[in-house]
Amino acid sequence: MTAPVGAKTWLEISSQALRNNINALRGTLDPGVRFCAVVKANAYGHGIREVVGIALEEGVDLFGVDSIDEAVTVRSLAPDATIFIMGMTVPERLADAVRIRAIQAVYDIAGARAIKDAAKIIGLPALVTLELETGLHRLGAEGRGLSDTLDFLKQSAGEVYLVSVASHLSSAEDAMSRPLTAAQYERFAVLCREIFHKGFAPEHYHIACSAAAILHELPHGTCVRFGIMMYGLWPSADARREGTLGKRHADLKPVLAFKTRVAQVKDVAPGGGIGYGAVIVVNRTTRVAILPVGYYDGFDRKLAREGSVIIHGTRCPVLGRICMNMFMVDASNVPGTVTSGTEAVIVGRDGMHTITADDLAERLGTINYEVVTRLNPLLPRVIV
Repeated sequence: MTAPVGAKTWLEISSQALRNNINALRGTLDPGVRFCAVVKANAYGHGIREVVGIALEEGVDLFGVDSIDEAVTVRSLAPDATIFIMGMTVPERLADAVRIRAIQAVYDIAGARAIKDAAKIIGLPALVTLELETGLHRLGAEGRGLSDTLDFLKQSAGEVYLVSVASHLSSAEDAMSRPLTAAQYERFAVLCREIFHKGFAPEHYHIACSAAAILHELPHGTCVRFGIMMYGLWPSADARREGTLGKRHADLKPVLAFKTRVAQVKDVAPGGGIGYGAVIVVNRTTRVAILPVGYYDGFDRKLAREGSVIIHGTRCPVLGRICMNMFMVDASNVPGTVTSGTEAVIVGRDGMHTITADDLAERLGTINYEVVTRLNPLLPRVIV
């Protein structure tokens, strides 16, 4: 593809791949279960506006976010969608959550009281998810705190509506942890029954994530929250194996490509040091391509000795340290001419070579989630 006008570095978001993934994952759902697209962290780095727009065209009407600002963005694009705010919202922003009809997670009586106060101020009812503690030991109500919160919500009927009950799994991506996941499901079911017996009738109850839908033969609730797998990335090797070979098959395709344009090309004579600290000294005449992208953009400094890009279908290893806004690669073996403006692929395919988010994660000793979510949100996202 030709680089977008005015951009030196950009991300390409494949509409076809995203649509494919949404529909492939829908095929793993139990009958009647709805698809919830998790678009927190700028849609896992893919661009919240771009992803929500495509998801809406595919009939998605449930979205999961972390923050009130993400919720406001989704609401501007999807006036009638259901939006779950799964993270904390500070008290001074709760009125915004009420105003846009987002379903705010509460996990203790203080949070329930704060959103009730916000609802009173603006004269609209609040919609909440009660987040339950089932074994992750992150956000979630339990024990006496859960009882007190339910009592408060009961007293607040008409001002605060309990429309959703949720929890989060600790080890869904690990096939060896099936007993732990099953125990969390059972705990969630027990707590949901208690909530129903207290007279609540939430429309939504959900605990399953991407990995749970593929790896575990357990009830899906009313919806499954699809995050990493919607973007064509697997949360674990176990999930990939099951999703590729198991009966809940999902043919996923990576949605994102990360590209830049060469800024300059120069020949460095033997003995020349490359970049800050001259940690790389070349021993032959080397054609060096300077790329206008660095750790500010999400290309980690640890890739200095492990990273590469693809230019004209040829892998070009990184030379020297990654700068804030630039890094250098060895383009000596690239056939043809490399000049200012030549495209370089950081994540994606060119010719016979592919670099994936998983490749970068392996070199960095981290997970693919971190690779994509740390891509600079200011980089242009282009739907292709």
